[in-house]
Amino acid sequence: MVGGSSRYPGALLIACRAASRCGAGVVTAAAARSVSEAIAGIDPNVTLFPLAEAQPGAVAVGAAAQLSQFLGERIRALVIGPGLAHSTSTDEFVLAVLRNAKSVPTVVDADGLNALARSDDGLRSLPGRCILTPHDGEAARLSGQVVPKGAQRVAFAARAARDWKCVVVLKGPVTVVSDGKRTLVHDAPNAALGVAGSGDALSGAIAAFLARGLAPLAAAIAGVWVHGRAGALLAAEIGQSGALATEIADALPRALREVHRGR
Repeated sequence: MVGGSSRYPGALLIACRAASRCGAGVVTAAAARSVSEAIAGIDPNVTLFPLAEAQPGAVAVGAAAQLSQFLGERIRALVIGPGLAHSTSTDEFVLAVLRNAKSVPTVVDADGLNALARSDDGLRSLPGRCILTPHDGEAARLSGQVVPKGAQRVAFAARAARDWKCVVVLKGPVTVVSDGKRTLVHDAPNAALGVAGSGDALSGAIAAFLARGLAPLAAAIAGVWVHGRAGALLAAEIGQSGALATEIADALPRALREVHRGR
């Protein structure tokens, strides 16, 4: 899990927690050194990989080289973007990490998506097995056009997946998942999932399913469904207001149990 910053250290931890809750095994948070020091010990289930800094709390471009051997030898899935924020070095860092990822199944979310949108050739840097998880605003920045509503929104996601040569998870009250050939719609609006950090939990869940061996489209579908079901379980327990992203992550095993029981 590559991300975090002085301003948004929690986003990285939420993504890590969701991946752990979906059975990823060993989950590592790779963040700028001062961020790693700040979050050390908050979640004892997460291992740390401190990265070189361009300035306090902002990762350096050269940190991509630190990750390259680690990615090639030991990582079964990668997430880049949660809480990364933006500085003069982050865009180039994101592009370098994506180029180095090569065949590593990869999820690009949040500030990783924004880095792609700011680059003229960012979408050509994507690894072969890649999932992008934009909300409508991020998708508009990536595509250069406003995301339409209704049925046209579904068509937009499918077209984007074809154009960008990846799986697209277009997040929203109605979430669309497409690889450009097959498109599925999760039409179960739930206000409990509208809390800050919910998208980070979704990225972690999808990455866990990639790490467990699912193909990108299947991992995205599984992540969206389990994330949505976790939100529904929380809403039934406490209502649709007041749920926290960490609670969504912690509800994921209960949603998975329903799958295992065939409900």
